[in-house]
Amino acid sequence: MFELEILNATIVTSRQRYVGSISISNGKIAAISKSPLLNAQQYIDAKDLVLVPGMVDQHVHFMDPGETDREDFIHGSMAAATGGVTTVIEHTHAFPVRNVKAFKEKNEYLKKRSVVNYGLTAHVFPEDLGNLKALWECGAILFKIFTCTTHGIPTMNNDELYKAFEEIASFNGSCLVHCEDDAITEGNEKRLKAAHRCDHGIISEWRSETAEEVAVANVALMARLTGVQATIAHISHPLVVELIKREQAEGAILYGEICPQYMFMDDQKVLERGPFGKFTPPARKVEQQERLIEMILAGDIQILSTDHAPSTVEQKLSGNIWECNFGLPGVETTLPMMLNLVNQGKITLERVIEIYSETPSKVLGLYPNKGCIMVGADADLVLLDMNHKWTIKNENIISKSGWSPFDGVEITGKPIYTIVNGAIVYEKGNIVAEPGIGQPVSRLQKLNVINK
Repeated sequence: MFELEILNATIVTSRQRYVGSISISNGKIAAISKSPLLNAQQYIDAKDLVLVPGMVDQHVHFMDPGETDREDFIHGSMAAATGGVTTVIEHTHAFPVRNVKAFKEKNEYLKKRSVVNYGLTAHVFPEDLGNLKALWECGAILFKIFTCTTHGIPTMNNDELYKAFEEIASFNGSCLVHCEDDAITEGNEKRLKAAHRCDHGIISEWRSETAEEVAVANVALMARLTGVQATIAHISHPLVVELIKREQAEGAILYGEICPQYMFMDDQKVLERGPFGKFTPPARKVEQQERLIEMILAGDIQILSTDHAPSTVEQKLSGNIWECNFGLPGVETTLPMMLNLVNQGKITLERVIEIYSETPSKVLGLYPNKGCIMVGADADLVLLDMNHKWTIKNENIISKSGWSPFDGVEITGKPIYTIVNGAIVYEKGNIVAEPGIGQPVSRLQKLNVINK
């Protein structure tokens, strides 16, 4: 007998859609059938609902351990489940994982703190060079590298960055790179402060398009020269995509990651919202935002993530614009915002699944356990009501932040059930499982999905 059977769902993957039923046993998809098998302990009638693979968010900050007054794994993972995310790849700037001891201690600490599956990203500081392979072999999913000093994490200069890429490439590792040129952002900061600027306009001038472009061009070239697999984090404007495409065409194993703030916010909203629009790189012009959505459709951007980095309202209002925290909450609202785009005819559901589930799973080495619907895959699934009309409201946010940059946005489309390892963790507006359901993930393989 199966533990759970999902009946009569419209099943959608990146390449097909059909009506069927799915039977789950021991946390895995045990059967996919046209007609219900009706041999389970529990059933979900999914008539009029859409079944998709769970989303895989490769870039979240749950601040745990560390700044747990901003977010912790319990609230962050519940927010993820509410938003249809069944796997997160997490790293914490205040408590960075930089060695095997820290990696093992954090995994032990998280055993009973998550309702979704999780992997850990390790930070790379200049002094860590030469010691990265052991971290990879013990299970780190990504290495996070900064080209500018941000969040207290030191920059890697060109020599250090090249050596890091060579080292990571030597054991077929993978990295996620925050690309803003340190010299340019530092120069901008000095000039703005010398002019006694403390207005909200400093965000876009400080973290300029040029700073991002220079760093991306540099990182993309080094990635090609060293052969490392690298993802450019949080792309903010189209020229960055073109710089990535240039090196991809020359053989670089390179991916572009976009976040919802670059599709649904713009420079005017950054200016108006001040601390609540402070994230980096910042959102750019409306026309660039529209072009980025076109580039997603064209396949020029491969991965969607949230860069979920929350602060409470009080923390955002603490100090002036220079002093308050960077970052936005997002893991709870990203899939709903994308479903709204689907219902507006601006993107297909298949493409959303590809960039927010299938491709990240492949790039991270988690596929086909994650990111697909097939017999033998993990039963990490989401049931959607594509016709459900609702409004994002701050008072309903589960994240410790207690607010959303999309407060007041009217949405059509909503996750109704989230299933992790075969267990229902979110049902019709409520978390219905205890932390501990979520388990650490392991790599199966590493695939070059762009050049394959």
